[in-house]
Amino acid sequence: MVDLRSRARARARALACALVFLLIMAIGAAAAPQPGTPGMDVRLSDDGGTNDGLFDGDDAGVGEFAAGIPPARGPMREQTTSSDVITGRIEDITGLPIAGARVTLENRNGDHLAHTYSDARGRFRFEALPPTAYLIVVEKPDYDTENQIIAASASGEPTLVPIVLTYNGNAVIGKKHAPWDINTSGPQYTGTADVEPFGSWYVEPWVYNERTPSQGTSTYYMPERIAFGLGHNFEIDFWQTIEINNAGYPTTPRGLHASDWGFGNAHIQLKYEWVADQDTYTPFAWPTISTSADLFIPTGNFTTDLRPDLYNTDQFSNGTVAEGLNVLLRKRFKPFEFYAEIGDVIADPTRVGPGYGFNNGIAQVPMGAYERMVDGNLVWFGAAFEHVLNSEYGLGYVLEFTGAAQSGSSLFFGSANAPSYSYLWAVPAVEFNWPNTGNLVMTWGFGVGLPIAQSNFPRTYTPTGTVTIYWNGGGPR
Repeated sequence: MVDLRSRARARARALACALVFLLIMAIGAAAAPQPGTPGMDVRLSDDGGTNDGLFDGDDAGVGEFAAGIPPARGPMREQTTSSDVITGRIEDITGLPIAGARVTLENRNGDHLAHTYSDARGRFRFEALPPTAYLIVVEKPDYDTENQIIAASASGEPTLVPIVLTYNGNAVIGKKHAPWDINTSGPQYTGTADVEPFGSWYVEPWVYNERTPSQGTSTYYMPERIAFGLGHNFEIDFWQTIEINNAGYPTTPRGLHASDWGFGNAHIQLKYEWVADQDTYTPFAWPTISTSADLFIPTGNFTTDLRPDLYNTDQFSNGTVAEGLNVLLRKRFKPFEFYAEIGDVIADPTRVGPGYGFNNGIAQVPMGAYERMVDGNLVWFGAAFEHVLNSEYGLGYVLEFTGAAQSGSSLFFGSANAPSYSYLWAVPAVEFNWPNTGNLVMTWGFGVGLPIAQSNFPRTYTPTGTVTIYWNGGGPR
């Protein structure tokens, strides 16, 4: 009896292992490049490296695999008259050649086309290429992976492109796939964990229109953001908010409307990337993880003795210096992306005047009163799922959830007297790229924030729009 039970348990374990193996294979097949990439038969120069397990034997089927045709279908066929080539030389920071580095050729969609290895002189070559730009990814154990966009040139006078690898004993070893680096507008509220590479920057104007029908108010928040890559996994962001407030009935007397505009808080953010996405073709790999330190500086119209303008229209800036910390995550698994962010902000005390409207949009300082305002601990969060339908044009859609909660608890500044509140929004959006010229990429996103739940916070509907202008190739937002 014991033997029968043991055999039954052994069979069950074997069946479970088989099911897990089939599930992993199915996921891998879904993430692999799809067959039938038109007009692409890539010829390689001598492959100086050893077989890496992706092909059998001497990699005779590389050209067909690059064209999206399994090698088992037969010998490689010359189906293109393209003759452009890409040639390069892999070297270290001293200029010495690096042999045996894996060089992967990808198109702008992130699809694997072919690969080879650098020879004893550090050189590699791809032939029979249609005349366009390609992503070249160079990988070598104990070196940082290097990505570079290179345009194919005429075979009669090819340019030998130098690619420098930096030694790093802690670099990830055995990475099989290049980053799926695409520019999309991404979510509207949730930040991204990626940092811009050194020498790259982007400008990003937003427009949020927070509409509160119960109060007859509409506020346009227009953050004007600029971000610079500092190198060494650092990025610095700065944005200044321009605001336009409109108030109608019931806030103003019936039949009247009021509006004003001004500046909100200035925002400075320093971001550091701890871990980079290790494999962007599967969900079972480390995501990109970053942290940021934030500083909010009161630069709005009302910074001391705050009071609203006529008819209860107010600037968002509440006159406090505030400090925040954030944890950000981004995971790509083509063609999907997942974002998450959680942050905590502590606002320093400030003196507010009669009629000042608190950040929950409901409570006010009584007329004739002045208070030393102490905000509660503010936690905000966001998470977004993105489906990129076409990575060349950044075409896709995003489903995002974002919210905030401010407690009324005592802080090290003293007991909080600002009201506690919370809210949760769903933000569906669409996105696309135009134009996309290589050095210049502009991404567009449009969505609307819809209230799901709120406590001591008015129901607010928020149409949103953003455009991100990348320069110098840009990193993904």
